[in-house]
Amino acid sequence: MQNIKQQLTLIDRRTLTVGGIIEIIEYDEENITLFSVMGDIRIKGEQLEINSAFSEKDIVMINGLIRSIAFGDNKEKCADNFISRIFR
Repeated sequence: MQNIKQQLTLIDRRTLTVGGIIEIIEYDEENITLFSVMGDIRIKGEQLEINSAFSEKDIVMINGLIRSIAFGDNKEKCADNFISRIFR
């Protein structure tokens, strides 16, 4: 089994780089929700923008004022939530 890791790097609350991203679920200037190998990640802030997404490495870079980062429970629960959002 492949050992998949997730890495987050936050610099001065202005630049966030997140690895292990499977999908960008939601995105606006105040909220970004990502689905990762470890579950959901919710980023809140001001003037948020996705500067780059490296699909071959599953890395997303976010710029703006980062106010909070919250993590979902686990990837199985998040996958169920993702499926339920599709069929709403």
